[in-house]
Amino acid sequence: MPFELEPIFIVIGEAVVYFALFLFAIAVLGSLLIAYSFKTEKFVFPGFMLFSITILETLVKALFRLVGMDDSIVDDVGISLKNKISLRKFRETPVNKRLIFFPQCLRAETCSSKLSQEGMQCTNCGCDLGKAKKNAESMGYKVFIVPGSSFIRRLVRKHKPKAILGVGCMTEVKAGIEMCERLNLFGVGLVLEKAGCVSTVLDWDKFYEFIEFDEPA
Repeated sequence: MPFELEPIFIVIGEAVVYFALFLFAIAVLGSLLIAYSFKTEKFVFPGFMLFSITILETLVKALFRLVGMDDSIVDDVGISLKNKISLRKFRETPVNKRLIFFPQCLRAETCSSKLSQEGMQCTNCGCDLGKAKKNAESMGYKVFIVPGSSFIRRLVRKHKPKAILGVGCMTEVKAGIEMCERLNLFGVGLVLEKAGCVSTVLDWDKFYEFIEFDEPA
């Protein structure tokens, strides 16, 4: 007598298959919208895109790789979407409740600053990083130049901000925004134009747009 599945298992099996196809369809549609948004800098159905990135990130990235596209586009669009969502609350937060974190790799190779419990201590040599720190602090921000994520977590616990602007490579910014979400902070991030261990590059015009425009977006 041939083996036969119980009807309940057939139903469960079909449900699993249909659910998998449903998720795949969402991932495909999300991937198309992400690629379009990256190319045109226009967000179409941002809530749907953010859902697909958050829930189906691995599958969406796999689809990008499958068609020969750089899967970092997924992270780029995800950061832009989360910035768009959080930026209004960031700017509505009193400036003295906002922290800014710069990575130490933005320093010049000849920088003579020393590491302290509050991060790298700027020597005001006149570099772009030092000027940005001084300008932001004159507005009321607390600004830190840090060597790693452990410093960020400790300084957040110490200073108890309501909002954070983080600068770093894509991986660091993504992790920082996710940390802010866990801590119920309004987190926004700026990705370096050129990443690396030393002499990295930031679009300073974008940085000043973030900190100087304090009207709700």
